[in-house]
Amino acid sequence: MWTRSSLIAAVALVVLQTTGAFAQGPDPASYPKLVRDGTALSQADAEKIEAALNQNPEDMGARVKLLGFYFRGQAMKVYGRDATIEARRRHILWLIEHHPESEATNLSEATIDRAGHSLADVIGYDQASALWMQEARLHKDSAVVLSHASRFFQLSNKERAISLLKQAQIAAPGNREVASQLGYVYALTILGVDMVNGNGFPMSADVKEAQGDFARRALADLKTSTDVLVIANAAWVAGQYGVILTGIMPGKFTIDYFPVVEDLFNRALELDPNNPGYVAALEQLRQLGSQTHKPK
Repeated sequence: MWTRSSLIAAVALVVLQTTGAFAQGPDPASYPKLVRDGTALSQADAEKIEAALNQNPEDMGARVKLLGFYFRGQAMKVYGRDATIEARRRHILWLIEHHPESEATNLSEATIDRAGHSLADVIGYDQASALWMQEARLHKDSAVVLSHASRFFQLSNKERAISLLKQAQIAAPGNREVASQLGYVYALTILGVDMVNGNGFPMSADVKEAQGDFARRALADLKTSTDVLVIANAAWVAGQYGVILTGIMPGKFTIDYFPVVEDLFNRALELDPNNPGYVAALEQLRQLGSQTHKPK
């Protein structure tokens, strides 16, 4: 049996980008580096940046560094759990309220979970949820804001996440990034994925959720959809994540995902018969699946 890390690494060799980036503001490509820089901040450095932000709250680079500091840096040791959670909550809520269009809101460090780890924050989650829905109403014609709001809910409230992406499709018909993201959330739904790591790979799944009413409706939506990009991306992601979950949750992940993946790729081929990529992708997934039960 493969280890969790080796299995994820194998799938990573063929992983496709599942959520496209929307261009905006300060170069969003710099945000991951700024977050990493933030993890190395000392207490004194972080407090200097906090003071500077009081004077210039629009300094996105500084705010993103602090997200890194409070998420993976020394903050927990220095300030304790409650103060760290309150500090990161403050920055995340500011981002949502003032710059819901920013790619910074898509960083793992800008998420708030209700449970599952030491930085889980029920109060912050509820406040962020309300703010994202407010921003979605205020920016109902912005595919960017709607897609960012959807990303916040893609694990905790998949039905809401899909609804927001459908609104984004109305706001921007034919937008490939939105279609790709919608396929991704459909895949999370039909597998019941409830936790992903910082690289976006699944860490666990709720089998009851995958067998639930909304997951069945989501699959029915996919099977009748005419949007080939949504269907193909859902199939590809479900295939990859199904391989990973089978390997890291032996005996617990009991969803028979591969026939679903095969049906979806066949549906994509019906809609786009001249695209050989669907057959190739299905074969890649079949080969990866066959490796899941091989010894190291």
